[in-house]
Amino acid sequence: MNDLVSLIRKRPKRLSIPRIPAEDVPMGCRVRIARNVQEHVFPDRATPLQSTEVLNAVMNAIASSQQKILLASIKDFSEQERLNLFEARIISKELANRETGGVAISLDKKMVVMVNEEDHLRIQGFAQGMDIESAWQRADEMDALLDEKLTYAWTPRFGYLTACPTNLGTGMRASVMLHLMGLRMTGDLDAVLRSLERLRLLVRGLYGEGSESSGHIYQISNMETLGMDEATILARLRRICEEVVRQECHARARMIQDSPRVVQDFFMRSLCLLQNVLMMPSGEAIELLSALRFGVSVGMVTGLTIADIDELMLKVQPGHLMLECHEVLTPEQRDEFRAIYLNQRLVKAKLKQSSFQTKLEIRR
Repeated sequence: MNDLVSLIRKRPKRLSIPRIPAEDVPMGCRVRIARNVQEHVFPDRATPLQSTEVLNAVMNAIASSQQKILLASIKDFSEQERLNLFEARIISKELANRETGGVAISLDKKMVVMVNEEDHLRIQGFAQGMDIESAWQRADEMDALLDEKLTYAWTPRFGYLTACPTNLGTGMRASVMLHLMGLRMTGDLDAVLRSLERLRLLVRGLYGEGSESSGHIYQISNMETLGMDEATILARLRRICEEVVRQECHARARMIQDSPRVVQDFFMRSLCLLQNVLMMPSGEAIELLSALRFGVSVGMVTGLTIADIDELMLKVQPGHLMLECHEVLTPEQRDEFRAIYLNQRLVKAKLKQSSFQTKLEIRR
């Protein structure tokens, strides 16, 4: 990758390029609301009996709403099912390991309530792209419903009380997931991430706190929840993320203008590996699919869509891969099956001979 960055910087050339679609950069968004039930001990300090009391109270409150929602205790899921829920970002790794935890999932999977994670309630709304207002609306509707049936821990001075002081106030954490491969390849990503941190925004990997970036995918979320209302937090996050998306599109355009053959070769190498190798670790698969996602976005890779690649990024995860083959596999067996699976799914993908490709004339 470092060699690619240096080559891009060395070759200035101006060519006509297609519009870089800004809508391909955001991969989804989430709004999470932390709430606790008054006069109950926080989950990390609660006994199993105390946690069970909270779980039952929350589940009864949701069930009484008569909405079409799946309700289940974490202990009712197998280890394989918990892994699948974690990979799909429906539950956290912490909740997957809590036998006294529970989860409520809407049928469209756009609203999820985690019970007895770090807080009694983690109400989550999801949406595609950067439609963070819709994600907020889904979470807010469930929050209002539960507020009618439960008594939240709240004070006039601090707002909603949470297990972690950083969530005091609104208890809201909004995040947008961005694919920033262009900024990484031009060498500008570190400067952008430092700017986000100076603006007091959190930058995390694909699976949130404690996770590293995989496939150049980053979660950008608000750090402050105290002293600001929800509308202000959402508007600020959207405004900043829109600027990051603008810079990512500019980076992609600059790469194609300056070194189209280098970029095309990068996409071709990624595609060849995905279509032909015999063993494929999950980390490498995500990195190569990330490159392919970039190629589809700028029109250099055809035969599949952005949605196809986003689906593959999930399906190549260990849990989903074993679900696909209906068998428990060793790591080595997973690498082999993953390679076969990708070979088959990407058989129609190919590199496009585009109008902005550098033309070489061979004269005899």
